[in-house]
Amino acid sequence: MTKNDSLQILLIEDSLEDADILQEFLENTDRTSWKVTVVEKLRIALEKLRCHSFNVILSDLSLPDAHGLETIAQLHTAAPTLPIIVLTSLKDEAIALEAVRQGAQDYLVKGQINTHALIRSIHYAIERSRMQQIMHQQSVAIAVSSEGIAILDAQWNYVYVNEAYSKIYGYKDSSLLLQTNWKIHYHPNQQAGLRGEIEQSLQQRKFWRGETVGYKCNSQPFDQELSISLLPHGGTVCILRDISDRKRAEAAMQQALQQARELHQLKSEFITMVSHEFRTPLSVILVATETLKRYAHQWTPEKNQIRYNRIIAGVQRMTELLNDMLVMNSSGAHQAKLNPVPLNLEKFCQELIATLTTSEHPIIFESQGNSQQIYLDPTVLELILTHLLSNAIKYSLDSGKVMFDLIFAPEHVTFSIQDWGIGIPLEDQDKLFIPFYRGSNVGNLPGTGIGLAIVKQFVEECQGVINVTSQMNQGTLIRVTLPIALVEQIHDQNPGN
Repeated sequence: MTKNDSLQILLIEDSLEDADILQEFLENTDRTSWKVTVVEKLRIALEKLRCHSFNVILSDLSLPDAHGLETIAQLHTAAPTLPIIVLTSLKDEAIALEAVRQGAQDYLVKGQINTHALIRSIHYAIERSRMQQIMHQQSVAIAVSSEGIAILDAQWNYVYVNEAYSKIYGYKDSSLLLQTNWKIHYHPNQQAGLRGEIEQSLQQRKFWRGETVGYKCNSQPFDQELSISLLPHGGTVCILRDISDRKRAEAAMQQALQQARELHQLKSEFITMVSHEFRTPLSVILVATETLKRYAHQWTPEKNQIRYNRIIAGVQRMTELLNDMLVMNSSGAHQAKLNPVPLNLEKFCQELIATLTTSEHPIIFESQGNSQQIYLDPTVLELILTHLLSNAIKYSLDSGKVMFDLIFAPEHVTFSIQDWGIGIPLEDQDKLFIPFYRGSNVGNLPGTGIGLAIVKQFVEECQGVINVTSQMNQGTLIRVTLPIALVEQIHDQNPGN
């Protein structure tokens, strides 16, 4: 402190003689500039504290309007961060010690004060108060930290835990952890190994950091990151983080990468499959065309018609395949714009069935509930139902009929399609809607694996849901449910359609 520094001192002393002596002591040093404000009563001192700034308080314990520890209590309430030095007589030294325990920084016994003792006490009080404020700020920061912080003794018993630490482990009161052992949060099979690894690192580097699994107070496991440091005089400080969210994110990322790898593999298989799917009808068309070119003039009209039908079937197959690919590409690139119109669903379904049913695989249609006119996009609905009914017929093989139910409910309409065909293996069911994926039991049946992906895409764009229930060799039930409120809302938003 230089000569230009000025310490503001509030001196509370009802004895003018004692006040003069203290001011003389302060004037005897040339290292510090002092400005002393002298008051005789506590009431006046409290008023000064409200209006002025001071660096330190010197206060007698016996004042006309306050006595003993009451004086310290009121001063500390008025200025909680301001250092207080108690002035007391020899007979009140015990009270002065208690005053220090209750917040005063130091005490001086009247009659034993000299310049050196007074100056030393003032500087000591100011510095000690500053350090206490820093320590208090640090302790508050530790207490309110979002990271769990704990201090453990040499036997790994908790001697301090902050609120975040106790909350991470699920305790409502941090005091419940005090004097318990750190090992209660770890499985018995991992306690010895984990502690051994940590202690070895502490001996070598005085620090350990790692990830492990801890257990909350309700025995629920969670992923955690620990940072443990050795304290200079024994014991450790532990910083705890719950990294469950991060681990889940990492797992999700790994899953996404795996899905990307699987998708890449599926696309490669799709290219091979599409090549085969195109090659087969092209070969049929080529053979039929060449035979017609060579022998058409020799054959009967009926025999020629068979070749023409093969050409038409091949072209239709290639057209269907191209349409599926185009629909898949457009639905994957952006959400389809729905164009709902009023539909008589019973009539719509019956007309669709007429184009798909065969003598080998009759489609049996039933309508349940109160029939009503509903606004839906006929193109989208036809695509959804055609794919599902075609699949039911194709995978039924020689298993006969397909059941098609239309079910009306107050808030939704459900399309239910049941076959008794080859079914879907359990291990394939969670991959049904992945583009290009085909079940492991389809054998040589034609298909690209994009039909159900297209169906799911359009069902979701209508804010509907699709559910599949299936068993191997027992058939498959698919339900598509569309909300009535939504399709009406779409119509209201597109009144021109």
